[in-house]
Amino acid sequence: MLKGMGTVPASSTALHRATIFVGLRGVLAVVVASVVLTRPGMSSAPLLAILGAYLFIDGLLALGIALRAERGAAGRGRYILEGLISLTVGAVAFGHPPAIAGAVFTLIAARSVIAGLVEIASAISLRRTGGENHWPIGVGGLVALGFGAFLFARPASGALLVLLLAGFYILVFGLTLIAAAFRLRRAHARSRVTA
Repeated sequence: MLKGMGTVPASSTALHRATIFVGLRGVLAVVVASVVLTRPGMSSAPLLAILGAYLFIDGLLALGIALRAERGAAGRGRYILEGLISLTVGAVAFGHPPAIAGAVFTLIAARSVIAGLVEIASAISLRRTGGENHWPIGVGGLVALGFGAFLFARPASGALLVLLLAGFYILVFGLTLIAAAFRLRRAHARSRVTA
């Protein structure tokens, strides 16, 4: 890109252009986590429906990240994959929570592992292309990966325990996405000034 034209270098635009979607994913996650964590007495069917709705909306926001990224931007395909999986798992969890609770937990575990890998790969990609250290995205990915691994390792865990752990996972994931959105916004502003 030409210096002094007020354009952002292409290497910094993959997630930088989607900062609003990253932030919205974080806010959504924190809101859902506060509902899940403050309602431990609620039966698992409504909680699974809430988690299903969360995953569906989060999938839409992940697709929003992909759509805001430039064609061929690093990580764009990963966000498309994460978005489609989240939409599917969310629709299943929301549509049939009590009938397929065990399958829903397996789907949530798989989605968490994939989301974790996407976030970790995105943090590494951002570090390589933009020179910025986007550790909140990587931390969120590690949390998602850990939660998914726990669900795979302990499928027989009580539904309430799993839902509470899901609440904590979503809370940490959301907070890291909010932090990442602020870091991405700052990095984008700095790159516009130096361009």
